[in-house]
Amino acid sequence: PGTDTLIERTLAIVGGAVVTQSDVSLALALGLVEGPAAATPESALAALIDRWLMLNEVARFAPAEPAAAAVESRLAVLRARAGDAETITRRLSEAGRAASYLTAWVRDDLRIAAYLEQRFASTGAPSEPDVTAYTQRQAAALEAAGLTGDAALAAARARLVQERRRELIADWLADLRRRTSVVTFAPRP
Repeated sequence: PGTDTLIERTLAIVGGAVVTQSDVSLALALGLVEGPAAATPESALAALIDRWLMLNEVARFAPAEPAAAAVESRLAVLRARAGDAETITRRLSEAGRAASYLTAWVRDDLRIAAYLEQRFASTGAPSEPDVTAYTQRQAAALEAAGLTGDAALAAARARLVQERRRELIADWLADLRRRTSVVTFAPRP
């Protein structure tokens, strides 16, 4: 009496898919989100929202299922990052997820990666003046990495392609956000 027990908190609804506090906590605990997305619960929530937006788009085009070997390989990496089997099982159980959750997550990650590769594969080669300018701006960093001459130019070209690809994906995600109903709920104090 007098104590409220919070069973679950909805943090966002993305095109009908619900993202809960347990989803965010599990993603952080098991290392399902990486890089800047793993820094805070807020950044992890943003990454999960983006993931749902991408999965909705991927579902429209139904890319081929990833190979079982690719799923197993990625699962091994995820398990190594997430901890021992007992910890993983406990965290999944605490979040109300079955053991198959990780396999489904990895399969979806691979489907997203395949879709992004197909959609954004031809970002276009950067112009030679852009490569030269980038090489000059990043000369110290390239040299520190042991890259000079043609190797520095090749690295600069590859980095420019990756930057352009990231920009295109960010623009695409912004467009998906405009076209999809995304409702987020402010956290309670």
